[in-house]
Amino acid sequence: MQQDELWIGTMLEGRARWVAVRTTDTVEEARRRHELSPVAAAALGRLMTGTLILASSLKGDESVTLRLLGDGPLQGVVSVGNALGEVRGYVREPWVDLPLKPNGKLDVAAAVGAGELAVSRSLQNGEVYTGTVPLVSGEVAEDLVHYLLTSEQIPSAMLLGVLVEKDYHVAGAGGFLMQPLPGAQEEDIQALEDILGQIKVGISELVAESHSMDDLLGSLLGSLSYQVLERRSVRFSCTCSKSRLGDSLVSLGAEELEGLISEGKAEVICHFCNEHYLFSKVDLEALKDRVVSSAGK
Repeated sequence: MQQDELWIGTMLEGRARWVAVRTTDTVEEARRRHELSPVAAAALGRLMTGTLILASSLKGDESVTLRLLGDGPLQGVVSVGNALGEVRGYVREPWVDLPLKPNGKLDVAAAVGAGELAVSRSLQNGEVYTGTVPLVSGEVAEDLVHYLLTSEQIPSAMLLGVLVEKDYHVAGAGGFLMQPLPGAQEEDIQALEDILGQIKVGISELVAESHSMDDLLGSLLGSLSYQVLERRSVRFSCTCSKSRLGDSLVSLGAEELEGLISEGKAEVICHFCNEHYLFSKVDLEALKDRVVSSAGK
């Protein structure tokens, strides 16, 4: 069975780089966890896939957070990924349903709406850098290309896609990035444009039809030779735990915790993975004791 993977490589004799990623199972996991509508699954799946592509250039425990802050009915889409191929995310309004576009495609742009894209990079030294650009389409790929050119001065071409079947399951999801490297000539830029021009179907369909990453790259690059520099596994992964969410309850303070204790229990849900954590009365009393103890120091 084919697994989700991200491959990094070069082409045009090292004058351009590419990143290709299959995220079908990863996006299906997000869809299932959040019970997403098709258009919400497409929006989050594209953003998670784009997050993995941007995170592929990070090191160690560095991470990148992407936020689609649009005025559409989704009311915002958030994704976090790292260099290990781990990604998580959520949609503020996961059950949004919109009519299909005239071409039969999901209307992600209308679901996202107008607004801005914020990209935050968390580096190993603890510093966080955030760049924000206006959304140019709400289709995600074009918005990320606009960000890379505007904020990082990197000309890029990107494809992102999610194929959702009538039974709501994700049949194909993936992404592809191409960037000229220093030393690239005008004819190299033209070659990259030609590659895009020869792709007649969406990348989600190509992923669904491909039996391997080599198959996918063959469909994307045709007869053009390429080199694979690195292969990484990709998966949906969340950093939440009962302990971490307990810390968030502690931040509410003693009075709020007392109110929860009087109710006998509390349930906290992780935004990113929709995992439910139940805190009993004993758990809540222990958290209140932490608050009181901390205040007395």
